[in-house]
Amino acid sequence: MHNVIKTFGIKEFNLASSDVDLRAEEIRLVGYTILPDALSLKDLEAGRAKLDRIYQTQLGEIGGFDNLKAIGDPYTAMCPLAYDDFFLSLAADRQVLAIVERLLGEYFILMLQNGILNVPERGDDQTSGYWHRDLGYQHFVSSRPLGITAIHCLDEFNSKTGGTRVLPGSHRHEVFPSEEFLRAHDRGIEAPAGSVILLDAMLYHRGGHNTSPGVRRAVNTTYTLPLIKQQIDLSKALNGRHRDDPFLARLLGYEGEIDPNVTAFRQRRLRRKLDDAPPTAAK
Repeated sequence: MHNVIKTFGIKEFNLASSDVDLRAEEIRLVGYTILPDALSLKDLEAGRAKLDRIYQTQLGEIGGFDNLKAIGDPYTAMCPLAYDDFFLSLAADRQVLAIVERLLGEYFILMLQNGILNVPERGDDQTSGYWHRDLGYQHFVSSRPLGITAIHCLDEFNSKTGGTRVLPGSHRHEVFPSEEFLRAHDRGIEAPAGSVILLDAMLYHRGGHNTSPGVRRAVNTTYTLPLIKQQIDLSKALNGRHRDDPFLARLLGYEGEIDPNVTAFRQRRLRRKLDDAPPTAAK
């Protein structure tokens, strides 16, 4: 029985009784995990076409590629869920959210969503091709995750297409490591199209260099504790859509809207209290 795990002097163990437990454990210890077969071929085809279309729309909105490049944001389709509900369905993926909830607790919000186009031989021009954390400019670590990023792979991730590279365990360390350590320990993620890569938002990672003939697309969605500000005010970007859906209202941050004064703050709490009250029995 060579497969039996033997221990000595160990009294505390993690127990994984479900796939959610195992995925959450991998993220806590290593910093990432991979969910296979999350998107169908039909969804992949639709997602690629929609993301390309939204990117072209946003190029027109900002006045062309040169303006996007000037602000360090080329090849990025920001907040695609505000343009097409297909991307909201990715953000609300129940398989993903079950793992996010296990790590962040029951109250978390959608902090950002970006579509990334890793263009052959040019994707390194975008900041996602630089080593970074999804909660940028932070050089501290916490005992529990502050945010989780889900990367829906619309195209295959591998060394040729510029799949994401990670530094395992770096979400537990404050400073960026030395160049020598980085080159010795960084790891490329390989994942088929349709997979979802879930990683701790404080894990150091970057997009790889794409040497393939085609664009490598992904949709990155970051969920955080509600104490962290959204990248874009989704309540305004969506023009109030989904406000009446209790689940989406919380996920999209409607519950975190700032009231203009004390009376408005208390009236909102009072309305919620009345809505939650059980119906009065008829006499």
